[in-house]
Amino acid sequence: GLRMFLAAFRLPGEAQQIDRILQAFADSCGRKCEESSAGSMKLFSNDEKKASDAAYLLSFSIIMLNTDQHNDNIREDRKMSMEDFVKNNTDYDV
Repeated sequence: GLRMFLAAFRLPGEAQQIDRILQAFADSCGRKCEESSAGSMKLFSNDEKKASDAAYLLSFSIIMLNTDQHNDNIREDRKMSMEDFVKNNTDYDV
């Protein structure tokens, strides 16, 4: 999954580069991961584009959560709660 993918290297600081890396991961995950329609969990859409979009949105959201939780510059009262994370990742409509 995403953790194994990101363990192999450090994400660059430029947003455009991160976007391209995540898109490549999402495209692959949407086709081949256990969550894909080809995998055993079948959580993603049978539509390859929708599956890729869902994988991208969830991956990006997880990276945002990790940054939010481990960035000392974000005040504790401004950090994302579990409810916020769930709300942000409910009904991607893909």
